[in-house]
Amino acid sequence: MQLDAIILGAGPAGLSIAHELQRLGSKVKVLETSDRAGGSIRTIRDGEWIVETGPNTLQTEGTADLEILKGYGLKNEMQFAHSESAKRFILSHGKLHTLTAHPASLLKSDLLSFTEKLRLGSEIFRSRKNPSNESIQDFMTRRFGKAAADRLMDPVVSGIYAGDPSELSMASCFPSIHGLEKSHRSVLLGLMQRPKADRRIVGFKNGMQQLANEMARPLLEHGALEKNCAIAEIKKEGGTWTVSWVDQTQAPHTATAPRFIITAPHWHWARLPLPHNIKQSLEPWHQSKVPSVTVVARGYKRSDVPHPLDGFGYLVPHNENRGVLGCLFPSSVFSDRTPKDHVLLCNFIGGSRHPDLAAQSDEQIRISVNRELSETLDIKATPVKEWIQRWPQAIPQYDGQQSVREKLLEQLESEHSGLHFLGAFRHGVALMSVIRRGHTLAQCFSR
Repeated sequence: MQLDAIILGAGPAGLSIAHELQRLGSKVKVLETSDRAGGSIRTIRDGEWIVETGPNTLQTEGTADLEILKGYGLKNEMQFAHSESAKRFILSHGKLHTLTAHPASLLKSDLLSFTEKLRLGSEIFRSRKNPSNESIQDFMTRRFGKAAADRLMDPVVSGIYAGDPSELSMASCFPSIHGLEKSHRSVLLGLMQRPKADRRIVGFKNGMQQLANEMARPLLEHGALEKNCAIAEIKKEGGTWTVSWVDQTQAPHTATAPRFIITAPHWHWARLPLPHNIKQSLEPWHQSKVPSVTVVARGYKRSDVPHPLDGFGYLVPHNENRGVLGCLFPSSVFSDRTPKDHVLLCNFIGGSRHPDLAAQSDEQIRISVNRELSETLDIKATPVKEWIQRWPQAIPQYDGQQSVREKLLEQLESEHSGLHFLGAFRHGVALMSVIRRGHTLAQCFSR
């Protein structure tokens, strides 16, 4: 069959670019080796419980992002986070400290001492420097002091990347913040002068899987999405890409297209039957770390949880030596996630610094979570529901070699016309960012 584009992977990146290409009139085929669409998005519907074991939310930045979501037929299905969920907590010395987006919350908090706050505030007077390939830990310590790096940025990095700030690249993980030092000399000055972004925390009435399902729906209706398939051959002749695969009935298929887009996660690339020269060029990606994370979601009776759960959740700095990376309060963020008079908690275990914890048995993990929730939220009761989801490869790690790896992809794209790489493995792991990039790339193809 002759197509306009062949796309490997039906995660958020693959679905976003395929959906927009098809809407603009292109003939596409999305090939997915698993039995489901959505990739890292995964929602469990269990009676009245709506449980996310992948991304719990996405964050839009302006009306353009909302229009993209509406384009999937989700205008009346979106939920916006309750105002109380603007509060976040950070665990330090066994106590939950409240923070909001307003700087005054940090000043009022005792998360940092008076001296540590002065050190943080002195960033505004510090000179501009440009160390090569600086880690997040080094950047934050240099600009804001060690206490701010350890107690503010460290838990944020755990929450986003499940990673180690001393190994991850500031320029790759937080390019906009990193760039403020260059453009304004001071990060704080830059933040104060930057226009306020119209950010919204968004979910969906039937969970995040509803987003993936609606992105996939028109593709399935037109036979443009095939699941449970095995890729047999990928080759390029002239300006045409040819992909052969076997479907779930073992029937062979072949398609050709001028564009070939790889959105499958990079830990799958070694198994793809790519042309030898491309496969060889991708070898540095095979060494890129991808830590495991285990998600433990629990449902409790509201009366069994003493804490008001009046926020988005809490994150845990590494130096607290706790068994979890953090805990979200999904039933405080969106309505109708639980039966009446119940609450939902979502715990994250493992990451790059504690992969051994993610690999524990279910019973060992239960003991860890019991201890954590007892000490932090004073929960002594047995949960009425529990769900455990293991992600052997959870989140790409943008370490000091990330920029080198990304340049390799750019070089391959320039050398092989029609080849494109799109996904959380480059340019940002945030779900809405991945969707936005897919949508934009599809529009660029159609110009």
